Amino acid sequence: MMAQPLDPLTVQRLAYVRYLYREGVQQSKQPSPLRSRAITSFHDAVENFIGLAAQHLGVDLKKNAEFLSYWEAIKPVYELPKKDHMKRLNDARVALKHNGTFPSAHQIEQARETVVDFFTTVTPKIFGIELDTIDMVDLLTQHEVKQLLRDAQTHADIGDYVQAMAGLSLAFQALLTNYQPSEGSTTWSAFNFGEKPSPFDEPRGEYRDPRLTRLEKLDNFMAITQDTLLAITLGIDYPSMARFHILTPNVRAYGNGDKRYVVGKALEEVTSDDYDWAWHFVIESGLRAAKADDLQAMEKKRWEANRKARKPLPSRFWTGPADPEDRSKTVFDVL
Repeated sequence: MMAQPLDPLTVQRLAYVRYLYREGVQQSKQPSPLRSRAITSFHDAVENFIGLAAQHLGVDLKKNAEFLSYWEAIKPVYELPKKDHMKRLNDARVALKHNGTFPSAHQIEQARETVVDFFTTVTPKIFGIELDTIDMVDLLTQHEVKQLLRDAQTHADIGDYVQAMAGLSLAFQALLTNYQPSEGSTTWSAFNFGEKPSPFDEPRGEYRDPRLTRLEKLDNFMAITQDTLLAITLGIDYPSMARFHILTPNVRAYGNGDKRYVVGKALEEVTSDDYDWAWHFVIESGLRAAKADDLQAMEKKRWEANRKARKPLPSRFWTGPADPEDRSKTVFDVL
């Protein structure tokens, strides 16, 4: 069958399917019973995929249709494989959701193999591409983060994982910066944990000066705490963030535009698996943070309205109820 050209929304939805599948893979590696959540993620990935496939093929699916009925509905256009295998996945999901029966490690691994085989077989035939080639970066809303991730991937593609990890470090920094107050202002952000410390703040001194050791420690603690509070507030998983910082270098920006980092022995030994995990961590963090975009837009609108208003802004006193005599008693006052 001839695959139709893909529009941007279809590509984005395929990226979401890939994200759900990968989320299931990560969940499957957790200890029992936490790994059971992988069954739901695998099922969600397949269900989203089939819904998109039906739409792409011009097939109308009935609302609230049973999961396994999708195979019959799409059959006149394309015969989906692995219906029996998917029945086992659906049975495991129903048992978990409705009966509280945890799937075994074997069931979870069997489900993962079924889903990946299904996507590998079906995606090229319906959409004309491999699911693994779908760029999950398209799911992100933070433009600078997206560009840095793509830049990092160019280094990973040629096997330079040290430089690729530096790119991921910058991407995560850009993600946090996207939700921090503007430079020199503590007002323009819905997530305000105080103005960031600057090397030019007074008093200034060198690390070798023992009189400022305590001040420098407080300065470092403040910067780390601000980033940590912001990340946790945005819903980013802290243990995963700690692992990310262990794997990636601390890239420092300089006044002349240079960005430099130290290449230690551990960084030289990072693998493609390390990079793959860190890359997906930035993606997941960006998706979690995106729920704050509306809040940021609301704060920006408020800030700009006040900035453009006539100064000084008027002030008022709180005086209690509009009509002091209108203090009718409630049933609780009577009691």
